[in-house]
Amino acid sequence: MIRLSKAKNGSPEIRILAPNMSHLKERTAKNCLNCGTEVAGRFCQQCGQENVEVKESFFQLLIHFIEDLTHFDGKLWKTLKHLLFQPGSLTKYYMEGKRATYLHPIRMYLFVSAVFFLFMFTGEVPEKPAKLPANAAQPKDIATGINEGFDLDLGNDSIQYKTVEAYNAAQQKLPELKRDTWLDALVKKKGIELNAKYEGDKFKIGKALIEKFEHYFSRMLYISLPIFAFFIWILYRRNKNHFFVDHIIFSIHIYCAFYIILFGVKMINFVTDYFYAKPIGFMPFLVAAILVYYLYKSLRNHFNQTRIKTLLKFFILMILTLLLMGVLLFLFFMFSFFNI
Repeated sequence: MIRLSKAKNGSPEIRILAPNMSHLKERTAKNCLNCGTEVAGRFCQQCGQENVEVKESFFQLLIHFIEDLTHFDGKLWKTLKHLLFQPGSLTKYYMEGKRATYLHPIRMYLFVSAVFFLFMFTGEVPEKPAKLPANAAQPKDIATGINEGFDLDLGNDSIQYKTVEAYNAAQQKLPELKRDTWLDALVKKKGIELNAKYEGDKFKIGKALIEKFEHYFSRMLYISLPIFAFFIWILYRRNKNHFFVDHIIFSIHIYCAFYIILFGVKMINFVTDYFYAKPIGFMPFLVAAILVYYLYKSLRNHFNQTRIKTLLKFFILMILTLLLMGVLLFLFFMFSFFNI
């Protein structure tokens, strides 16, 4: 790093500040292992890499990890403070050029989303419920719902026809007006394939569908983010100070905040399940209220419009977002179904 300062006699001077120095042993050879430049000191003057031994012990590796983590931590906690407790301010700071103090939006989104999807979707799918006596009430849980099967015609024509060829032959014998539509035919053919693959076990089919949908869920949110930003751009297009990229940054911060809040709720539910063996009943309503309020405050603080205008645009944005998520959920659910 180069810094311009004044010497004792008042004349300007240039100081070269070395990067953070590690505790690794310096190499005796003076060629940079990264770019090949002849190194004059501990750091390469061409690329900045430290000229140290490449072999590290486990302890040195641990120290290096802690140093990087604490350096990352400094920006992380400052970023989280403004992101969570001052909705909309982080985007405002970014647009004003205050960027060195906080995490870059793209880097933060990749980090937060990776942690979120890693812990929120761990691949845990409920096990098949045990058979109960005929007079016993079946518990209404997710596993029971899966066991009862999905209403995707998996138990009618998909059982009547053992192969897709048999289904096609039967359809050809029917008058054209009585044949299944292309969508019905597509679903029934897939149902026949799944019944053959999973031996007619609806629970196994449902379990495979959930696992596949969880796998694609992160992609659905990735796709929704620029569309969400487009909705905001439509609502605030008269504001000439905000470009579409600014709305992308604003949307990234909104998504990151939502991921962190939902992750926190997941941790709370984990603790309550461990100690009390049951989740907190009002938690879903509280989380929904927090997310809704956070979005409203972000719009209000970032765009600095009146409460009435902000509320109107907030409700329009909510309706558009719900429609978007509904369409994407259906599309990705069907995509998951056809890719089991």
